[in-house]
Order: sequence, then structure tokens, then C-alpha cells
Amino acid sequence: MKKRNPHSTVAVPVAVDEVGALVLPDDAKVAGSYRCPGCGSELVIRRGKLRRAHFAHRRGGGCSTESTLHRAAKRRIVQVVEAWLRSDGPRPCISRPCPTFSCEGGVVQDVPADVTGVAEEVRLADGTIGDVVLYRGDAPCAVMEVFVTHSVGGEKAARLGLPWFEVEAKAVLDRPYWWVAVQDGLESFRCPACVRRADARFAEVREVEARAQVVAERVDSRLPPSPPYFSVAHECWRCGSDMLVYSWPGGGEHSVRRPPDPIPATVQHRVTDGGGNYWANCCPTCSAVQGDYYLARDNADYAKVRELPAGVSCLAR
Repeated sequence: MKKRNPHSTVAVPVAVDEVGALVLPDDAKVAGSYRCPGCGSELVIRRGKLRRAHFAHRRGGGCSTESTLHRAAKRRIVQVVEAWLRSDGPRPCISRPCPTFSCEGGVVQDVPADVTGVAEEVRLADGTIGDVVLYRGDAPCAVMEVFVTHSVGGEKAARLGLPWFEVEAKAVLDRPYWWVAVQDGLESFRCPACVRRADARFAEVREVEARAQVVAERVDSRLPPSPPYFSVAHECWRCGSDMLVYSWPGGGEHSVRRPPDPIPATVQHRVTDGGGNYWANCCPTCSAVQGDYYLARDNADYAKVRELPAGVSCLAR
């Protein structure tokens, strides 16, 4: 019994026609002539009622899906850039997700207008081979790596002396003008979504410290520097006096770490029955400790500022 070629049944997602253009299975003509982008062998188009249209190698030929996708995606990128440079197609763009975990924001950047050329499989000055290289004049200006199963590792990323980004091959074939970077070595950016959230959060904190300023004037006190301290209006749980409590980096949650200088007079190292010894906010009138747990639970303004990062100033004074 003749052994079956393990590659002969591999579905090929895209083919090359007589003029070198990439063709999707749904757009292929039955009488057309198509070749594999990976190995260059002849393909046939297959359509059926149960399985989606696809190309396949003729019996006795074949290559891996990985190499086919990789070469097809590189060729598609080159065609898209060349069409744009000829003014025969739209300018491609790079979509970069926000580097902050769990943020759904990011930024979309058009390919720079001063890009003048493109080529695939280019040996760069550092010895690496770039999948696709964009040119500015005669000089390479950016590298585009195409990911199928093996992404760019740290060693190659460190060697690349040019701005670079990596895209998934299948995603490029699905949306050839919208390049979603799965990782990159491009210039950092400020995520618009994060900026909007930060602006809204800091606006709230400015209101918090504005209320604290009112109390400070009422009790003839002066707010400490911000940063590192955030000031919050509060009412003592024991005597009901208006007072100020403070949040600072490393403080809260019964921290024994010494607060930054100058330490406000009402922030003291105290011993409590429930929390042990720690640096706590204390009432200037009755000396009662305003416990960290109760401050975070009962004072909404305090809860807002305690999670702010160090080095942020929310109130210009």
C-alpha cells in the first residue's frame, strides 16, 4: 500500500495567481492557475457543501501551513505597501495595544508618510534577517516581523537596531491594511484611554484636597507637601472634631515604615489593641487613633487617594 503524503491534505489559506497576486479561496476561479506561496507548487481549488473553500496541493506535493502562512503574509504586506506608495490603495496603519494590563485602549498610527519603499527577507546591518523592511530613501527605517508559531525572542529583539513590531500572519491576511502589533520595539506612547481615566481620577482627587484645604483653613493648619502626602478632610470618630488625615506612599494598612519627612504632627507611631504598633493618623484634639481599616471603609475621600501612585501631585499650591 502506497504511503500517503502527510502534506497533501493540508488546506492552503491563500494562493498566488499568474501575475503574483495573492488570491483567497472564495475569490478563486475554477479554471485559474494557482501556486503555493510557501513551496511554489501547483494548487487546486476545492469547494464543498460541508467544508469552506480552500486550496490544496496536488497529490505528491505539499508544504507546511506555517511556511505557507508566513510567506503569504510577507508578500501581502509588501503588496499593500507598494499599492499605497503608488496611490492605488489606502495607507496601512499599526494598531498597538496599551501596555497596561487589562486596559482595552491603545493607539492606531498610520505608516509614516516619508516611507518610500518596502522589501521582504532583508539582511540588516546587525546580521539579522528582517521579514519585511520599510525604507526611507535607501536606508531601512523599520522592521516588521511576521508571527506564525514562533515569536521574536529577547535575543533577536535586542539585536535589532531599528524600530520593529511583530504581527500575526493570519491577522495580516484577514485585515491586510490593519496591522495589529503583538509586541514591538517602537517609541512608547501614552494610551488615550488611560489618560482619560487618569484625568478623571485626578480631578476627583483635586476636589478631595480642595475640601481638605477648607478644613485646614478652618482649624488654622497647613497642608503638607503633595507629593508625597495627600490630605483628606475627616471627622474624628471619638470627639467629632474636624481634622485632617493623610495618605502617603508605603502608608496605610498598619505600616511600620517611617513616613517621608516632614512628617505631619498628627501622624504618629502608636500602639493599638487591634493593629499593633504602626504609623497612624491621630486626632489633634483628643489624640484618638484614626484606624487605617476604618478610614478606608468609612471615608470615601481617603479611599480615593490611598491607591494613587507615588510622585503624583493633584493640588497645585
